[in-house]
Amino acid sequence: MTGGLVERDLEIRALERSLIRSRAGMGSVVVLDAAPGLGKTALLRHARDFAAASGATVLSARGAQLERDFTFGVVRQLFEPALPRDATERAVFFTGAAQATEGLFAETAVAPGAEAATLFPLLNGLYWLLVSLSERAPVVVLVDDAQWADQPSLRFLGFLARRVESVAVTVVVTTRAAEQGDDGHLDDIMAAGEVTLLEPRHLTLQGAAQLIRREFGPGADDAFCAACHATTSGNPLFLRELLRVLVSDAVRPDAAAVTAVHDAGPDAVRRYVTARLRRQPEEAQRVARAVAILGDDVTLALVARQAGLPPAVTSAAAERLVQHGVFERHDPPAFTHAVVRDVVLGLVPPARRGAEHERAAAVLRAADEPVERVASHLLRTVPAGDAGHVTLLLAAAEQARQRGATGIAAVYLARARAEPPEPGLRSEVSRRLGNCQVHELALAEAEANLSEALNLAEDPRQGALCAYSLARFRNACGEPGKAVVLLTQAAAELPPKEDPVLAAELAAELIGIARIDLPSRAMLTERLTAFRDLPGRSDAVLNAQLSMEALFAGGPSEEAVAPARAALAGDRLTPERPSIWAALHTMIVADRLDEAEQRLHQALRTAVDRGILFPMGMIHAYLARISLLRGDLAQAEDHVEQGTRAAPAPNFALPSLQSTAVHLLIEQDRPAEAEQLLESSVLAGGGGPRTALQLWLLDARTRLRAEQGDDEAALADALTCARVYQQWGASKIMEVPWRLHAARACLRTRDRARAAELVEAQLRRARSFGVPRHIAVALRAAADLATDEADARRLLSEAVSLLDGGPARLELARTQATLGERLLAGGDRQAAGETIQRAAELALECHAPALAERLGALLTETAGGRAPRLRVGGAHALTPSERQVAQLAATALTNRQIAERLFVSEKTVEAHLSRTYRKLGVRTRTQLALQLAPLPAAPPAGALV
Repeated sequence: MTGGLVERDLEIRALERSLIRSRAGMGSVVVLDAAPGLGKTALLRHARDFAAASGATVLSARGAQLERDFTFGVVRQLFEPALPRDATERAVFFTGAAQATEGLFAETAVAPGAEAATLFPLLNGLYWLLVSLSERAPVVVLVDDAQWADQPSLRFLGFLARRVESVAVTVVVTTRAAEQGDDGHLDDIMAAGEVTLLEPRHLTLQGAAQLIRREFGPGADDAFCAACHATTSGNPLFLRELLRVLVSDAVRPDAAAVTAVHDAGPDAVRRYVTARLRRQPEEAQRVARAVAILGDDVTLALVARQAGLPPAVTSAAAERLVQHGVFERHDPPAFTHAVVRDVVLGLVPPARRGAEHERAAAVLRAADEPVERVASHLLRTVPAGDAGHVTLLLAAAEQARQRGATGIAAVYLARARAEPPEPGLRSEVSRRLGNCQVHELALAEAEANLSEALNLAEDPRQGALCAYSLARFRNACGEPGKAVVLLTQAAAELPPKEDPVLAAELAAELIGIARIDLPSRAMLTERLTAFRDLPGRSDAVLNAQLSMEALFAGGPSEEAVAPARAALAGDRLTPERPSIWAALHTMIVADRLDEAEQRLHQALRTAVDRGILFPMGMIHAYLARISLLRGDLAQAEDHVEQGTRAAPAPNFALPSLQSTAVHLLIEQDRPAEAEQLLESSVLAGGGGPRTALQLWLLDARTRLRAEQGDDEAALADALTCARVYQQWGASKIMEVPWRLHAARACLRTRDRARAAELVEAQLRRARSFGVPRHIAVALRAAADLATDEADARRLLSEAVSLLDGGPARLELARTQATLGERLLAGGDRQAAGETIQRAAELALECHAPALAERLGALLTETAGGRAPRLRVGGAHALTPSERQVAQLAATALTNRQIAERLFVSEKTVEAHLSRTYRKLGVRTRTQLALQLAPLPAAPPAGALV
């Protein structure tokens, strides 16, 4: 036992051990989880006193049911007292990644219409703000009643818990597991590595007897003690309150008092607090009710206004409530325990609570308190059609959105809609609500509210805005046809002179989405012609679409690349704009992979910074496609996993992600899993693509059918692809090699003439397009048809020369393998062995195990039964995460700068670099940069992959 705590030695030792570790720079997380009254708050106080005595900086906060919708409310409780008031001193903390958080602690609200923040940079910035504080002294973060904390603050605690081990920060959180309403965010804290879980238990009979004898003296009878223990089940809070009742009733602690103990009952807390309050003067009762409504830690001045009392009377009443065990302190007033607050709140009749919260909102608003704090009270009022309430709730929603809390913004907007707003505003409230729900991936609710917004729109401009929001949602869900219909109708109904900017935006969105919708080719051509002459039109959008038109025309690749580069210059095409995918598509088909990858990483940073979730899946889908084309299969797999997590169905990115996943499974010789994945996709049951974004998936299915030996199905899929490209107006595009798939199937079914015709057509188009990879792949197919071995080797040698030094390393491995097999068949065992060995090593570097295993077996055969040693090393031996950190380190960023950009701790960066140095055999960053020179450029920012 320590101090006034009984039977809590285990918990105290664990807390003190964690606090001592933080002095050595080793952070930790402690979670105290127990039912009310078991001493969590008392243990937290002990941790606070112990930390303060050792010179640590203590940041404290308490969750409250009332403020669960107050964005970053707990975070602000933690940080605001610790930040300097002086502007110059304060600015020192808001540097680097922490700069993104400065607005959270600003004295004034963000201006309406300001760019919204997003959680990831805010969480990362708060982490580094805390690191800066810990560099001055160890920091102890104490959060009581975390089950009632607002969700953004809980997200921060989870983020922090996964990174705290290497910094001088101890996090102590109390919670009631049975009352978690946090959508799993407390689970996120518990899952964060080394977490100490403490679960204080009920007192034993011996522990209860200690407390009882402190109050009644050592002579308290055993039977009396046993009765008190049994009545309260050993709950310390309930036991103390029971003892208060018994003392006030002058009960003697002997066996005869057992009946009195049972009469007091287990509900002593509620009854005694109620009795205590009712014995207080009316002024004290009003102050207690005011604090129960307003919440702890509000100023006495606000409590006085809420209670309708003079400040001096309010202060005296608060002091009286401290003396009688209702308040822990009087200024600012705070209840001794959340249970006590609940009892006091229960004394306010439910019918009166709405009016009390209405009054609280008015009091807080008059005091110029944050708009979200005011709105949190309006959430608890009865809807009454009050226009002022709607205005305030909309302001709170906008502020929450600006702080990256779209979920909380949606709560305010839903309440504003229920008020309800005046008819002219209803559509806009529903539209904003739907947009917030899109950000939260609450797709069913988003669709309902965006559809409602469109139906309620009362004028063409509002109708156009609502159609725009709903169309973008439909397209993101993989329904571009429905989006085209919505935008076409909106564009027809909105007079261009009424809002030229909106008209231009509608037109840009329409041609971008029409590009994806296969049946919309004719309409796209017409709209694109009109778009050229539209006032205020976007040059970037126009160039993106012209680049695709050049691809469709089948001319030299540079004719398509030039407008694509112009479209992607700067950051004019943000990731939620569909035309960005047209420009990126062009760059990928033309094998400008490095440029496309750099632009995709820029799009990823933009999406993260702005909290735009829907494009995340497509960004990773395109990054996965680039990695696949390079033969960087480990990186491709990582992007598929990240993209799939970011794109829950329905999402327009899933077919593209699944296409790469099928190719990867084929490379790993897992055809059954590839088949299973296809059957879960939009092409299940042998169906054909309905949008352009599904063509990569059809290509993957065609390849799988060929690998399975189903030539009839492979040919059918290849011809389906041809028909779809014809419908799309892109029969000349060098994207999916459907002719080569068809030729392979024809060759295996002995239709050699048809196969030769298809290969010749592909090779002719590839040479016209001028991209080495496309030419080389066609040459390899031509070699399969060659009847003369010398011609076959010549074609394959040309293909190897085209691919050597280029980005398509796996295609190079395949081509070298085919050439080696031809050389071996021709009797040149030495040249065959060297060529096959290079192919096998390249296949291993690409993480293509099936090809590497087949070539390894062939090498063993050529070497007379001796298994050759395959050398794989260098930068290609790095994992995707190691490579990402190494590339940033090679650009002279410090470990801290890398950690800030990748949302990880410095310790994580150090671990990745340590392994990288060991694998590459280097000791300096200069040597590291030289080793990484052949690899694609590092991503500019984003979460660690």
